[in-house]
Amino acid sequence: MGINNLLKFMKPYVESVHIKKYAGKRVGIDAYSWLHKGAYSCSMELCLNMEGDKKFQYLNYFTHRINLLRHHKITPVVVFDGGNIPCKAATEEERHRRRKANRDMAMEKLKAGDANAASEIFQRAVSITPLMAHQLVQILRSENIEFVVAPYEADAQLAYLSTLKAEEGGIAAVISEDSDLLAYSCPAQIIFKMDRYGNGEEIILDKVLNAVGCVPSFQKFDESLFTGMCILAGCDFLPSVPGIGIAKAYNLVSKFHNLDRVLSTLKFEKGRQMPEDYPKAFKEAVAVFRHARIYDANLKRLKHLKPLTPELLQRQDEELDFLGPDLPPSLATAIAEGNIDPSTMEAFDHIPQFRNHHPTILGSPNRHLRQDATALSPQESCFTVISCHKISKQRIKGNLSGVPSTRRVLTNTLEKRKLKPTTEEVLHSNETLALEKLAFPISNEASKENKKVTNGIFLDIPNNNPFKKRKLGEVILGQADEVVQQSSEVIEIENSEIMFVTTESQESVKSKPFNISQRHSRNKSEKKLNKDHSQCSETKKNSILNFFSRV
Repeated sequence: MGINNLLKFMKPYVESVHIKKYAGKRVGIDAYSWLHKGAYSCSMELCLNMEGDKKFQYLNYFTHRINLLRHHKITPVVVFDGGNIPCKAATEEERHRRRKANRDMAMEKLKAGDANAASEIFQRAVSITPLMAHQLVQILRSENIEFVVAPYEADAQLAYLSTLKAEEGGIAAVISEDSDLLAYSCPAQIIFKMDRYGNGEEIILDKVLNAVGCVPSFQKFDESLFTGMCILAGCDFLPSVPGIGIAKAYNLVSKFHNLDRVLSTLKFEKGRQMPEDYPKAFKEAVAVFRHARIYDANLKRLKHLKPLTPELLQRQDEELDFLGPDLPPSLATAIAEGNIDPSTMEAFDHIPQFRNHHPTILGSPNRHLRQDATALSPQESCFTVISCHKISKQRIKGNLSGVPSTRRVLTNTLEKRKLKPTTEEVLHSNETLALEKLAFPISNEASKENKKVTNGIFLDIPNNNPFKKRKLGEVILGQADEVVQQSSEVIEIENSEIMFVTTESQESVKSKPFNISQRHSRNKSEKKLNKDHSQCSETKKNSILNFFSRV
């Protein structure tokens, strides 16, 4: 994503900054960069298409940062990516292949019982879809937060907005994770790696090109040469020639100060390692970074980021499709307003919406900032399927059909997570049940010690009987009569054998009901002893009288 190793190479020009620096200004946001970061916390739920609110944590992530900007009196302007540019097709295909491979690998790890490894791999397998972006668009629209869907690349749209004045809809800074903004010659201040508290790293291209005494030095570079260096290092539109990285690209451009001479030198040095069509693809990549199609909200139509050069003007409209095909004004406006899927050109009204989810309302930014960002809390693992929101039922969809469904109460899990259960979770297959057990990282020993009863109702019986210990997990409501009967038998045993209980054992029990029974039994035993003693003395007396009577 972006130019290979560019930000690391530009480290001498990076300055620490806090977002409050832009209070009272308009700041652009690369929406997909935040969506990708937010999706890491629920990557498994998204990849497995689990139902429930857990997989919408990426929306909580996004809205928390929107509220952070609003708290600091910043006006957010959210920009979404649109359709794919033709010259980016190879990159998108490769990314899709890697995501699929990572998903397959994560599923293998999950089935093998390694949930931690599976979670990390799922983060590399998750993909942000236009439908997910539209879910965020609905929230932004309900809160009157300004947004626009770019016809193609959001970076180009952000670079265009940076050239406008505030009253024309322009922005003073951009928050992004994509270094492509530098290749687009974005004049605004660019903030990378912004954390949840508003701290980030800032780079200003104008300072980079005019800095004195910094290494690497760009004093003899202009915007076109800087863009050419970025393309040589490798970008989304064109992979680099083998052996050419950002440092080598910088050395070549700073040595020749001419992109055509750089290409000639590469052809001579690399020979067959350099593809035959590389010079043509290189020039087209330069044209995309300089003249990409963007949406003009004032004119309600598409136009180029910068005016076309005479060489490009000589081409037919069809020959400029590598910049992004031109669109009718009505279609471009519908895409920009978030009403049409930019990939399929279908209206979102005809696409099934997510179920069982209530969009997160932003409300007061101060109120949300006082909360401890539940979406980012380390106590909430990304494997949690049960949510704090009230949902009737949650289902995990498995690939196996026809397998008998299994029902179980997740009371133990809820107790471990201190969540209030609202209903049961329904699982559809034995494979899914195994996945769920992996998704809830609770030890088997702890789960065995917990109480398990039907309908989630526990029978409260004290576990303080030293004579007969019983497993509470085996007690269910249907056996209540048997439990009472067994308890009465135990009490009878206690009453009959209480005389043989030592003082130490009585003190170890420390049970009030048992102490009462002790005292009661002790009184009965004393009465019985007295009675036996009196009977014995009377018998002796009667025997003496009988002896004298016979005499």
